[in-house]
Amino acid sequence: MDIFSKYLLEPVQYEFIQRALIASVTIGISCGLIGTYIMLRRMSLIGDALAHAVLPGVVVSFMVAGKSEVALFIGAVVSGILTVLLIGFVNRNSKIKEDTSIGIIFTGAFALGILLVSQLKQVHIDLSSYLFGDVLGVSTGDITLSMIIMVVIIFCIVLFYKQLLLTSFDPTMAMTIGISTTLVHYMLMTLLSMSIVAGLQSVGVILIIAMLITPPATAYLLSNNLKKILLLSATFGTISAITGLYLSYHFNFASGASIVLVAVALFMLAFLFSPKEGVVTKLFRRRSASKMVLIEDVIKLSYRFKDEPGKTELVDKIANELGISNGRVEAAVKTLIGKGLMERSNGNYLLTADGVKYALRLVRTHRLWETYVTRENVLDLEHIHPEAEKVEHVLTEDMVDELDEELGFPEKDPHGSEIPRK
Repeated sequence: MDIFSKYLLEPVQYEFIQRALIASVTIGISCGLIGTYIMLRRMSLIGDALAHAVLPGVVVSFMVAGKSEVALFIGAVVSGILTVLLIGFVNRNSKIKEDTSIGIIFTGAFALGILLVSQLKQVHIDLSSYLFGDVLGVSTGDITLSMIIMVVIIFCIVLFYKQLLLTSFDPTMAMTIGISTTLVHYMLMTLLSMSIVAGLQSVGVILIIAMLITPPATAYLLSNNLKKILLLSATFGTISAITGLYLSYHFNFASGASIVLVAVALFMLAFLFSPKEGVVTKLFRRRSASKMVLIEDVIKLSYRFKDEPGKTELVDKIANELGISNGRVEAAVKTLIGKGLMERSNGNYLLTADGVKYALRLVRTHRLWETYVTRENVLDLEHIHPEAEKVEHVLTEDMVDELDEELGFPEKDPHGSEIPRK
């Protein structure tokens, strides 16, 4: 209970931590949701561009209206939209490609913002806070603005879910049924600019792009369903915000950097261990598949060598046939015994009745596939065996039955060997 109080409850007794938590969670949700569409549309570079290009809008608004939250918000959004329009204009009216025009426009806008800041002689603007964020210094006005932006983003995604879905995955279909892809694009850019404005105080312009891309990328590794990706993305953004703030409090880390690094850590976990896409998961899956192929090869060869079942001779024959060590064959044999497909009798290894059925299924698949590729002139006769050696491990029994029926239930393969019946 003392540990719980110290590490979880102690930070939230401070008002600035409470404000920081609320602001970070709203930003995590906003960036996670809008970032999903930015990632799916392959517009991450535009997100980075807008994150930098809002600076001149913020500075001009500050010059005109002072520290008014509404004025700063309007200035930043207008600056973001003008940047998108200018990028599109350069791209359409020259041979410059989009990525190049993005690089030119956003660096120019950012440089203009820095120039304007340098001209504010009587007022000091902390650029480091703008670049790297200061979530612990958010005001009540910042929180209110962030929450309003989050609600607007959620409302727009729910209301225009179909339009965003179609324009993200099939713009041609969207235009065919009367959806304006241009209008949806600029709506998305407006929402993106708003989410960037919301995140400037918390993680800063440099790190905001990480919050826009990393949680959605993490979610994308875990699901292919858009609704699940949106939900997971918002969840990962929230977890990153809360965990990063706690780490910042207990270890005196920079809050913005902590939030982003937690998001990156979550991405790396998904990258390595995602059930379908994880690097480590795929490695274990490949090893498991390789082990299964070896086991099936041992079953088939044991059936071929069934008239010579001596332990040493059988293992040696299989090892020589497959070009592997005796130890790997013996390990496969031990697995087969555990599965009830092989047994040891009087020092000899023999296939059980189930083992023989398994072996005959493999032989049937092999010979039917050789018959098929020969009849369809897919491969020459001398090349069909290696191909069938691979295919026999992947075709399901239903697929083999369909293949047998399509071939007219042949009795022999192209080599003249009898094809076992089911």
